[in-house]
Amino acid sequence: MKKFIINFAVTFFLGCSICMAQQDFTVKGKITGWPGKYINLETKGENPCKDSVENVDGSFEFKGKTEEVTNAFLVNKEGENPEFKFFFLEPGNIQIQGDYKNLASAKVTGSKYTDQYQQIKDIHNAKKNKVDSLYALVDGEKDKEKSKGYFREMEELDKLDIESTKEFIKSHPKNPATIYELGGLSMKLDYPTLKALFDGLDVSVRESVNAEALKTSVINLGNIQVGKIAPNFTQPDSTSKNIQLTDFKGKYVLLDFWASWCIPCRKEHPNLVQAYAKYKEKGFEILGVSIDTKDEEWRWKRAIENDGVTWTQVSDLKGQHNEAAKLYVIQMVPSNFLIDPSGKIIATNLMGDKLNKKLEELLGSNNTF
Repeated sequence: MKKFIINFAVTFFLGCSICMAQQDFTVKGKITGWPGKYINLETKGENPCKDSVENVDGSFEFKGKTEEVTNAFLVNKEGENPEFKFFFLEPGNIQIQGDYKNLASAKVTGSKYTDQYQQIKDIHNAKKNKVDSLYALVDGEKDKEKSKGYFREMEELDKLDIESTKEFIKSHPKNPATIYELGGLSMKLDYPTLKALFDGLDVSVRESVNAEALKTSVINLGNIQVGKIAPNFTQPDSTSKNIQLTDFKGKYVLLDFWASWCIPCRKEHPNLVQAYAKYKEKGFEILGVSIDTKDEEWRWKRAIENDGVTWTQVSDLKGQHNEAAKLYVIQMVPSNFLIDPSGKIIATNLMGDKLNKKLEELLGSNNTF
């Protein structure tokens, strides 16, 4: 399967006057070697702000008011590759000291939430360093059994990292960093575990602006579990005719998410062609949803023709922002959902022989529905 990542753009708004402040904060320190004329402080969250001071030997001091813990960045905007230092802004006195050449590792003191976040980051970094060392051993290892052993060690390290992350989320329900950690972990968790961790967060975190995307994903994931009625949607087909998922009610439907650029998706097409030919007259349909963009529309249509795809294909041509893909929380393609005649999801991600066996079970020569 090929993974695609949905990126959410961060937009900062000018004017700290909109910050509904209640408590004072001070952010001061020194970053040696700061190259820009200005040192900028930017925050986001419910009330995003910007501020800047002139660079004098890398020293800076910002003062203001905040009513909440929020994401903050020391930013150098000059040059082709702007650099930034992330930390959590909260009421009180925060100190930041470091060198611009290693800005990400600048020391932050006076921020409880940044200290907590650093603990889990240190665990992640330690795991990454160990995995990198194991990969280096694999590269030079000719013994297949030893190589397998290294990969098993990597798997164990990944499991330990997941458990550490879950413990961090449970132990720090008020820390905004839990949203990032849980979002990064979401693909590795089953739905009940993901929902329990999300529901365990403090309401101030669950209802924050930064949590909106994850909250929507958790809700949508709940709606696409086996046994649930498949959420309906409407998208144009390759001839611009609007098609609804409910148009296929009364039949078994394989809702197939794919893309013209996805090699595993294209390799699965011959299997789908055979399955469609075998079971179409027995009440089986396929509805393909393409994760292609408007610029890739020609490639999508060419793939339909070249692969011998004769079932209905739809796409809003928004690429990774495809509305149906968001509704079904698609993080990898190919992904699919098998829906029964009543509209209920009965299986997910059936590829190759798994799909063939399931269709034989449901629509084999002696079966009716």
